[in-house]
Amino acid sequence: MKQKNVIITGITSGIGTEIALDLAKNGHKINLVARSEESGNIIKDLIIKKTKNNDIQVYRCDLSLQKDIREFVDNFKKQNDSLDILINNAGIIPKERIITSEGIETQFAVNYIAPYLLSRLLLDILKKSSPSRIVNTSSTAHTSGNLNVDDFQRLNEKYALRGWRAYFDTKLALTIDTVELAKELEGTGVTCNAIHPGFVSTNLGRYMTPKFMRPMNKIMGMFILSPKGGA
Repeated sequence: MKQKNVIITGITSGIGTEIALDLAKNGHKINLVARSEESGNIIKDLIIKKTKNNDIQVYRCDLSLQKDIREFVDNFKKQNDSLDILINNAGIIPKERIITSEGIETQFAVNYIAPYLLSRLLLDILKKSSPSRIVNTSSTAHTSGNLNVDDFQRLNEKYALRGWRAYFDTKLALTIDTVELAKELEGTGVTCNAIHPGFVSTNLGRYMTPKFMRPMNKIMGMFILSPKGGA
């Protein structure tokens, strides 16, 4: 099997870690995108220890900031001349609205703008490496989304259901964009797909209050998958 060059976001726990481990076991080059080098290096060391694959690179990037994303892409292109797979896996559900230094609501920035921007900025190298693919981790939660074009980030209302409605909206936006980008890329050798990994036990709800998460865990306990199962 030809070695693939892979970028994965959201790698410090859950599905992202398991995807990275599985691909590394198959001998592929893994580029880990993490908010801090320290957290990225912890996963890098884990992957090397478990897979004996030393072809692992860590890039620091705060996915809530477009400036960081552009810097990451520039650095990646300086060090690589191919990209076979882009896995946009990062996602958050903060318990309160936080606005970034660039004026964007954090959840909207990480869950939607980051994969949108990464996919566009890396299209040239993906096309050069075709056949290649973009994989966006979405969710069937997108069916509960309701996008308001006049207030796309829900900036003019109380932070709904401690972020869950906003999360649904970001997954709807991501799914719509995935479909549109897939159409645009027809015939280029680059495919773009969104996947629903199932209900997985991850750290996604780590910002939610225990009062909210306890009943959720009871309800979802009978359906929930391990991160490995989701990956």
